[in-house]
Amino acid sequence: MKECVKAMLYAYALLDTVSEDYEEHIRNKAILSCLRTEPARVLAEKIALEILEKRVLETFKGRVETILSSLTEIERSLVTIRYFGKERKTKERLVAPKKDGGWGERKYFREQAKLLDKLCERFDRAGLTKTYFEAELMQIDIFEKVFRALRKRLQKRVTLRRKARFSVDG
Repeated sequence: MKECVKAMLYAYALLDTVSEDYEEHIRNKAILSCLRTEPARVLAEKIALEILEKRVLETFKGRVETILSSLTEIERSLVTIRYFGKERKTKERLVAPKKDGGWGERKYFREQAKLLDKLCERFDRAGLTKTYFEAELMQIDIFEKVFRALRKRLQKRVTLRRKARFSVDG
């Protein structure tokens, strides 16, 4: 479930203008349909599928916004730092040595892990389960690409750990 939640959060950060983008794309596809050679029924089905995708994304985005709004300010900052790639200054302040008023790196990573567990629980309660992710969201290109990239990065880490362990043991 953690991988799914991470993928959903990384993809969520990319969905700022999804509604407008989908609407414009669908409208353009319909307007330019007279230039297409495929049967009208096939084009209508493609447009209908894109409308359904847009609705899925809007529903997903609304649920995530509800979850994020229920977090504390520091938790929202942690999410923003980790998944949205923003607030570098906040991270620098949090990871700063304790003597400078920061948490230190160890506490920062423990808090991120604790927050991920909390997010998994909230996503599950909101109906954003692993089953929902696989059935609905993985059918949408952006989620599939983000999930594949996460898996690739995880496999790379595992390989590096194995190599490090092998070189230490050998």
